Amino acid sequence: MRRTTSRSGAIAAACLFATVLSSAALAMQPTLTAAPPNPPRYVESSTGLESPRWDGGRTILKLADLNLDGHPDIVTVGDHGSPFINTDMHGITVWFGNGEGQWAPFQNGNFGYGGVAVGDVNNDGLPDVGWGVHHNYAQPPFGDRVMGVALGDGTGRNWTPWDLGLGVNGQSWGMFGTEFADFNADGLLDVASVSFGCCDGFHAHLNNGDGTWTRTFGWLGGNSSMDMAAGDINNDGRPDFAIGHQYGTIWLGDGAGGFTSGDANLPPGGLTGRKGIHLGDVNGDGFDDLSLVNAQGGIEVYLHAPGSGQWVWWSNGLPQTGGFQVTRLADMNADGLTDVVAFGSGRLAVWLQNGGAGWVGTTTFTVPNPGTYAGFVVGDATHNGRPDIAIVSDQGSIFNSRNKLQFFRETTEAATTSIRITGPPRYRTIRDGSVFFVDWLSAVPRGLESSVRIELSEDGPAGPWLLLEDALPNNGRAQFIANVQNHTGNAWIRATLRSAQGERLHMTGPISFIP
Repeated sequence: MRRTTSRSGAIAAACLFATVLSSAALAMQPTLTAAPPNPPRYVESSTGLESPRWDGGRTILKLADLNLDGHPDIVTVGDHGSPFINTDMHGITVWFGNGEGQWAPFQNGNFGYGGVAVGDVNNDGLPDVGWGVHHNYAQPPFGDRVMGVALGDGTGRNWTPWDLGLGVNGQSWGMFGTEFADFNADGLLDVASVSFGCCDGFHAHLNNGDGTWTRTFGWLGGNSSMDMAAGDINNDGRPDFAIGHQYGTIWLGDGAGGFTSGDANLPPGGLTGRKGIHLGDVNGDGFDDLSLVNAQGGIEVYLHAPGSGQWVWWSNGLPQTGGFQVTRLADMNADGLTDVVAFGSGRLAVWLQNGGAGWVGTTTFTVPNPGTYAGFVVGDATHNGRPDIAIVSDQGSIFNSRNKLQFFRETTEAATTSIRITGPPRYRTIRDGSVFFVDWLSAVPRGLESSVRIELSEDGPAGPWLLLEDALPNNGRAQFIANVQNHTGNAWIRATLRSAQGERLHMTGPISFIP
């Protein structure tokens, strides 16, 4: 197993081990008990986000450390105002974070209005960017396609196009939600994107490793809500997608770049597809589950029942009506359980998971009216070990409304260092040769320098531990390639946070690496 840089090391891995819960057990909705402890609290921390100005319409935000300084940055390709439509926003826009909720903007490119993805597509250890856009106004070769990928140089400022074969499959209107994942377990991140509204469909492309891409699955037509999320729903080590599209939400990967529908007994999606979708392992069985906004603006969570392909409603304690427009699944209070976050109509709300009993609402705040959802991302950008929230929402009167980006910092102060691995989840299956990510949350007192070491044991939590990478930037994510030599049933991953306060570690497992 190796990280996607020139440095590599051989690591053995493990075979499948997973818990299986019956559909009947998953469907049980126990009575809620007392609220979970330590609910999150937020304060706005948006210094530096005033420029460039936004316009209106939807966008996609990502948190990723583009300049590798250990502090996640906010990344977008903008809303309707990009490029240069009633605003000065254009191209790949990055607000570089300093780890304390202060930001510095930089822009490059002459395209926009769409979705963005971040990952290392050429395995040089530097973050790259992919996108799907409506405004492909640029001159060739940078930003002249409705789908694109560009290589980064580690600064977050300069980009080299790497996109031959993208956006040339009949798309004439535009693409939007975009994600990277290794569809065919060849150690290269592939790319997929869903249409900007009607009618450019969904398209998945394999990465050929030389700047060219081959479409292996997709269609034209149908309406879209523009949302998209990548994960592993049936836990077979082959990436899957949830998309907001009229033709279906769940698309299960076959390991070769093809996908089949997996909606089973989900509720109807309507003319634009299911809205506000996200994927995450809610019940800790290694299978990704689904959150969404229902037709009444309420929040619902569906667990994927192993072996049956069915979806089980698991929404006890969540509001079944309301004005919500988007959901996210994340551990918001650092207790090791996946929680639900939702935003819409000017209101942000968090429901904490209550030890398998359902959900308890604990936190809410509002933004100025009308507060219509435009963009939303959750992640720890301030190193306190809890996710923060960035929101783009429409604000102002009917005659002068405009999108505005705001960042809300979780207020818990980190007195001592700590670290918790959040991905891959326990019991997750990873295939030999495929790209996978290790994600973590870390708490670091202000002003303290830190780095992270990632190790793997093929023989359980006692080790021995084999080094995957040392002295990583403490930015919450590292990308690796699985290189399996021996198959055992009990692989564990360990992350060690190193600082002047000493070492803090956390490990997770069992995780299965299979051929």
